[in-house]
Amino acid sequence: MTSEEPGTTSGTRRRPAWVVGSIAAAVLLVGGGTAYWASAAQGDGGTARRTGDSASAPRDAGDPSGPGIAPGEPDPSGAGVVYRADVKLPEAPAAAPAYSVSGEVAEAEVARLAAALGISGTPRLEGDVWLAGEAADGSGPRLTVARTAPGTWNFNRFQAGGDGAGNGAGDDCVRGKDTCGPATLPRDAGGTGGSGKPVSEEAARAAAAPVLKALGQDGAKLDARLTQGAVRVVSADPVVGGLPTQGWSTKVSVGADGSVVGGNGELKAPVRAADQPVVGAVEALARLNARSGGGGNPEPSGCASAVPLAADTPGGATDTVPCNPEPRPMKPPRTETVKGAVLGLAPGTVEGSRGLVPAWLFEVAGQGGAPGHTVSEPASAQQGTPGPKDGRTVPGFSYKEEDRKLTVNFWGSACSTYALEAREQPESVMVKITDTPNKPGQACIMLAEEKSLSVTLKEPLGDRKVLDATTGKQLARQ
Repeated sequence: MTSEEPGTTSGTRRRPAWVVGSIAAAVLLVGGGTAYWASAAQGDGGTARRTGDSASAPRDAGDPSGPGIAPGEPDPSGAGVVYRADVKLPEAPAAAPAYSVSGEVAEAEVARLAAALGISGTPRLEGDVWLAGEAADGSGPRLTVARTAPGTWNFNRFQAGGDGAGNGAGDDCVRGKDTCGPATLPRDAGGTGGSGKPVSEEAARAAAAPVLKALGQDGAKLDARLTQGAVRVVSADPVVGGLPTQGWSTKVSVGADGSVVGGNGELKAPVRAADQPVVGAVEALARLNARSGGGGNPEPSGCASAVPLAADTPGGATDTVPCNPEPRPMKPPRTETVKGAVLGLAPGTVEGSRGLVPAWLFEVAGQGGAPGHTVSEPASAQQGTPGPKDGRTVPGFSYKEEDRKLTVNFWGSACSTYALEAREQPESVMVKITDTPNKPGQACIMLAEEKSLSVTLKEPLGDRKVLDATTGKQLARQ
């Protein structure tokens, strides 16, 4: 497929306040790669400006992580993780299936889940979200389900109502006022408050069973060890096509009175797609260690130079600002023990949409008396399309199209050169923006700049969705 250099147009665009207020913005980089791509490149980090004064599409900032380090993730202070197997790891089969999730959630599917949660009435569609329950004042149980696959759902049994005029219950807030008094939160409604004891793990599993059955997940692997105050959380990892899953969990919260008080998950069932060649557990573990092992990125050596003195300004030894030219030493990686591995499924991109891809699930022993955990690594034998040496990508946030020309907008910096690649499918176009540092290993202040790149498609976009390979999310039309 032919490619084209990115077009730039005149005009300015107001930078959001978070960009103006920041001294430097780091771009979160995630690897990606697939099959048939069209590509375009932008050199020297040049900024593309777009005409028009319309605001850009909303962008997700991501959820802040809590304390601690997620399994398999590098320690931000420099200490990574090295996994060592103390058992013989299994060989790979010739191929393993992937599973796609597409289409729209039907009213009957929402009604079945609502009934299992004890919500009566007919679900109603509000925009792109199915809604069941919830009284006119906003009180009572509430179930929301995204209309499009994978049909992400959320349930909350207890909500504070209002006075019918849009004012919240339990406080003196009046619509239009800037401030209001403190709210009085409901206490121990149905056993969800701070008092009382959580039900047993067995009772929690029994309470969650009807919900899981309505989801077609009654054969899921259950873990009910987690408690939050008087609430016990049942985590269900479904079995899809006989394969265990990781990262596709359903959560069901059970109150102290044994009733289901909350939950979330995916409603649409994955459907088997094409088989993929896979690697063995030994190679997958090596990949995992390459991503999570120690090393980190030490602080760059050298020092920033001061502003040159004027010709008639005397200088001396005291004018030199001392600095530490040596990199900061990094912590050694910690070692965790792999007790076994099984081929399963983990979230990934399948046929241009979110789905489940073959992955090795490594059972890692707990440390210091802590329970063990599972770490997943994609098992695909395909390494994806050639890209930057370190496989770095950046996410887009919106797009525009004109005939066969597709333009994707993203945040970048003058520190890198970017290239846009597009893989076409009948129902979607997957785009990937690769990031190649202009001067690898050298310090560079990454001030965020709004950029855009264009690529020529084989066919006009039409009503196909545009998906971002880095995040797996659908991009908004500009």
